Amino acid sequence: MKCTIDVAWPYEASFCNIASSKKKAAHDAALMCLDWLYMNRKVKNLKPVLYDYKSIDSLHKSQQFVNINLSPEFTSKIQSLIDTFNNEVKSIITIPCATELNEDNSKKELECNLSLNDDFAEMHSSDSIMNKSIKRRSYKNIDLPIVNYKEKILNALENNQVLIIKGDTGCGKSTQVPQFILDKYIEQNKIHECNIVVTQPRRISAISLAERVAIERDEKIGNRIGYHVRFNNKMPGTSGSILYCTTGILLQKLKHNPTLKEVSHIIIDEAHERSLQTDMLLMLFKDMLERNSHVKLIVMSASINTDIFQQYFSTTVIDVLGGLHHVKMHFLDDIDFLNENSSNQDTPMKIEIPFNNIVHLIKWIIETKPPGAILCFLPGWQEIKNLHNMLQYKINNLLILPLHSKIPNDDQQKVFRPAPDNITKIILATDIAETSITIKDIRYVIDTAVKREVGWNKQEFLSSLDFSRISQANICQRKGRAGRVESGESYHLITRKQYNKLDQYPKPEILKIPLEEAIIISKTLSDKKALDFFNNMIDPPDMNSIISAVNNLKISGFLDKDENLTSLGERVSYISLHPKLSKAIVLSCVLQCFNPVLSIITAFSSLKPSLSLEGISSSYRVLKEKKLEFHETSDHIGILKYFQHIKYSNNSLSAALQNANEIEFKNILRMVQKLFLTYLNDLTRSGMISETSNFEYLDAYSDNNELIRAILFAATNHLIKRNAYGYKNGCFTEKANILMAETNKVIKIKNESVNYNRKTWPSELLTYIDKMNFVKRHSCIVSDTSMISPLSVLLFSEADVECEKIQNNVSTGEEQICIRINNIKNLNLLCKPEIADMLLQLRSILWSIVHFIIKYEGKNDYQDNLELVQLFKDNLMVLISKMLTESSRHIDNTSDVNENLRIKK
Repeated sequence: MKCTIDVAWPYEASFCNIASSKKKAAHDAALMCLDWLYMNRKVKNLKPVLYDYKSIDSLHKSQQFVNINLSPEFTSKIQSLIDTFNNEVKSIITIPCATELNEDNSKKELECNLSLNDDFAEMHSSDSIMNKSIKRRSYKNIDLPIVNYKEKILNALENNQVLIIKGDTGCGKSTQVPQFILDKYIEQNKIHECNIVVTQPRRISAISLAERVAIERDEKIGNRIGYHVRFNNKMPGTSGSILYCTTGILLQKLKHNPTLKEVSHIIIDEAHERSLQTDMLLMLFKDMLERNSHVKLIVMSASINTDIFQQYFSTTVIDVLGGLHHVKMHFLDDIDFLNENSSNQDTPMKIEIPFNNIVHLIKWIIETKPPGAILCFLPGWQEIKNLHNMLQYKINNLLILPLHSKIPNDDQQKVFRPAPDNITKIILATDIAETSITIKDIRYVIDTAVKREVGWNKQEFLSSLDFSRISQANICQRKGRAGRVESGESYHLITRKQYNKLDQYPKPEILKIPLEEAIIISKTLSDKKALDFFNNMIDPPDMNSIISAVNNLKISGFLDKDENLTSLGERVSYISLHPKLSKAIVLSCVLQCFNPVLSIITAFSSLKPSLSLEGISSSYRVLKEKKLEFHETSDHIGILKYFQHIKYSNNSLSAALQNANEIEFKNILRMVQKLFLTYLNDLTRSGMISETSNFEYLDAYSDNNELIRAILFAATNHLIKRNAYGYKNGCFTEKANILMAETNKVIKIKNESVNYNRKTWPSELLTYIDKMNFVKRHSCIVSDTSMISPLSVLLFSEADVECEKIQNNVSTGEEQICIRINNIKNLNLLCKPEIADMLLQLRSILWSIVHFIIKYEGKNDYQDNLELVQLFKDNLMVLISKMLTESSRHIDNTSDVNENLRIKK
């Protein structure tokens, strides 16, 4: 039998073989072909070599540059604007103003309106009526261990400005210590001198504790007892009061009332958690107490490291022994039916959540133990959802209640209500339930001993997301949730050996996070340099991390060379977001697409906590489908159009909330609505907008998708470049699609993005808001991306550029300019010399105008010049808007053709 194989690559050839069978002939002919390919170096490692070294080098070089093309219709208009700027506007921008923004009277008035004094300012009017009914509470019938320490605590406060109280969980310190103090002032007839602020790490604790204390004092909330948390407050209506608030609220108030006038006592509760806000408060109070003797500080926790706190404050420690009821601890070693099947041997890279074991344990508790509610600690929302679904499927007669920060306050309160008869209440919670709340019917705690933690890689200066084990102090707190009103049991899903290896206390948050936001906050609270400020903390962060963060803030325009807040830094300091996200909102006011950018930032803030270490969750899969329906190349525009569609279809987000079916999506909508109003209020306080602002003017270019994307890029300086050619699985291919971040390091797009695994690329460039190192995947990943044009990247970047002449075409001798942006390492832009010169001048003018408006917007004594600059900016924006639209047609035209039809449907 004869077999012939004809090939056309790498050039035409034939291979013929004759053998006793067709199969044998084909086999031998194929071997001849493979041997020929091997001899010609066209096969390697059993794979074809499609490119020689010269071709590979040529293809690599071809993707080094990204061309900027500018339509001839724009060149004369750009030149005209440049001439107008130089002749009429430049001199105005360079005139120094008599006073700076931070000395503006309107800002001073604003700060007064925000001071903590005003929380108590209206109280005095009702005092004469209220004081007639003031009674000191009797402690005779209060069966709490802390009551036995009342006199000791009050005496210590009499003789010390700072007091540390370490009290077992359930001893009553969070509710009773503030009342001890208040009642003493009542007894001494000095009630007007007593206003107590108690901080809590979470909203649910602040609200539930305030309500509990009000009940104990037979008062309505908002009388002498109140609370203040994000999105919700019921302030005390009279002086002589106790205010429970979150640490973030008190930190905000300190910005505008650094001496805490009218406040007599500050109680920092659950100090063991060592959040950034807690540590900053403690440092500020330590500094303040040296100058202000009228304020007393009490630091409390059940599992505080008393040694380090006592050394920091040089003060007295009171140990309060005894919780309410005994709680028996169990580890995996004690639970035979779990221990046999458990492979719970942690490695640094792998911590799993044993869902099946948790289900079996819950079933076993229900079947073999006395009745009681069960509290199960899980690391995050995705794990709560997974276990919720499993329990619904496998066990009957359960009332399953999730408890997570994304759930509204009203829904969180459901966990405090008893379950119906013959129904077991199961609460699935994150560490939100770990401290300061009492759920009376909790008898059993199941603790995975795991948290989902955002860490900080000091070498890469990059956030990371991973599972990690909690500390022994956290386990102590979780255990204590079971012994509040009767004896209980806690089941910790680790071995005793693993428990003994855990850190004794949580690692302070200041050592685990990027410091940019913290530095901005510090600048509003202190005149100190960042190194001096943070070195005074209980556990100072790494010096290199501080220096790196300061440099980042200088590069981004938030700090000047002397490390003072710039005008931009002043503005963003009012906005409760990361500085880069705040910058996007500020820029949107100047560049007139305010509502879309604020909506995108708000949506991103709402969705960000749901980042999953696993594959794409069901809710994110649905969201991705919706984004794709409204835009095929931009997550940001897709989600914007989707929310606009919802609002349009329901007349308002409030109506959409009523019509939302899925509880998780309803929570997202509710959070978007609340955050939008919060950031709008922040922006008003910053002075960038006012109640009289013309919002039509602020949204003049809200339909320009490329301008929106350009603002996101300008704020973040985040850029991904896609390289089509590269090595994949050992072979050089034109479909490698290697993605390089602005740091010139490989980055990956998460599967919830519309640009995940793309086949076609209308643009090689993408911007994104946030990236994170997923330890579990050994990858740096972004979950939100938008394609962007090269023109937008050049015009909306601020860093210095380097220009180099390049002879791009050897045959014609055509010369081009290569533009490199200093802080974007993955990009070389290429254009004609005259275009490069014109665009760089336009870029400089754009940013001069932007910074001038940011500096003087809302400044009454410079209004005339501001109006002249605004008039020029109006003409500038008309041109830039048209240029951006033209440059991005290939990005947008696949998505927006039927947009109006979709919205009407």
